[in-house]
Amino acid sequence: MADLYALDLAFDLLDTTPDDVLAEVRRQLTGDGLLSTRGPAWRVGGMLIGEFGPGERGGWALTARQEVHEEQLPEVEDLLLLLAPHIRPPGPVGRLRFYEHESPDLLVLREGRVVQLALDPR
Repeated sequence: MADLYALDLAFDLLDTTPDDVLAEVRRQLTGDGLLSTRGPAWRVGGMLIGEFGPGERGGWALTARQEVHEEQLPEVEDLLLLLAPHIRPPGPVGRLRFYEHESPDLLVLREGRVVQLALDPR
């Protein structure tokens, strides 16, 4: 059994986001970064993408859909901890779905950090 998750992220970063944080996002989208895979997903279906650029309302926009292994979840958490203070509130920032489940958990910005809300009573 594979321990894979579909990770979907879509949010805006404030225009005050520090350069080192923006550099880390760009690093994650290239090479062997967490958000760098492109093309068909192996187990979660659909395509894997990662886009980052100027936002419509100023600041920066990030959209990514990746297939991550359970061992990468701490890296996902670290990235979201880094980004959380710079995410334009309010609301959801993404979803995380175990590849065998029908429903994802919602990732929501709450009180300056990203929390995972289970929508599927496992």
